[in-house]
Amino acid sequence: MAEGHFEPPLASLSFSHVYYNPDDPVSLLCAWLALLPQALGVSYATLVIAQREIEVLLMFAGQLFCEAVNWVLKRYFKHGRPKQMNGKGYGMPSSHAQFMAFFAVYFSLWIHRRSKGFSRVVRWALSSGILAASAAVALSRIYLSYHTVGQVACGYFVGVLFALVWFLVTAWMRVTDLGGKGGMLDWITGGRRLWELVMWIGGLGYVKDLCTEVDIVRWEWEVWRRGALGIADGAKILQEERKKI
Repeated sequence: MAEGHFEPPLASLSFSHVYYNPDDPVSLLCAWLALLPQALGVSYATLVIAQREIEVLLMFAGQLFCEAVNWVLKRYFKHGRPKQMNGKGYGMPSSHAQFMAFFAVYFSLWIHRRSKGFSRVVRWALSSGILAASAAVALSRIYLSYHTVGQVACGYFVGVLFALVWFLVTAWMRVTDLGGKGGMLDWITGGRRLWELVMWIGGLGYVKDLCTEVDIVRWEWEVWRRGALGIADGAKILQEERKKI
């Protein structure tokens, strides 16, 4: 290094950086669990780009709003992390617990109330497994000393509450007559109901609303199978799938 030249110390990108005890298998497991929200973020992005389903977009939007709420709450409470923790930033509420609570509760509500693609047994198995995984992630934050019990409990509570509110909001968006009734709002929505406006905007990016009507995996397979046989008719297949619900 040349004389008089100063190089700043290297920093760590803490987005995926987790401290754990290498001699403790449970600590290692907790470190992997801490990466689950990042994995779900990648899954969100993949589904949004590949499937372009409005329900996925709405859930992703709710997840982002929930993260924004966490950012605001942390700066409102300004509550420090446990003293034995080497990380930075505020600890109240736990963002990991809040993220996973929102995902688990919203997904469970969606799979039981809106999804047409799973049997009753599969629905209960999936929702139970995801709720258990969310609880494991929340507990891992305590085990790794990233948060106190109170910070994790607060984060989980906020995540559950926001999931319930957002699910009701998205349900209301589908049925409300808001818009299309004249006045200033009618001018803003172009004479469309709120949901019609949402789908019109989504249509610019080829967004569809199929997973609440049919088993989308089977429907896509039927389109492919009939196309391979030379008898593809998407509208007819869609009508047949709707009759099975």
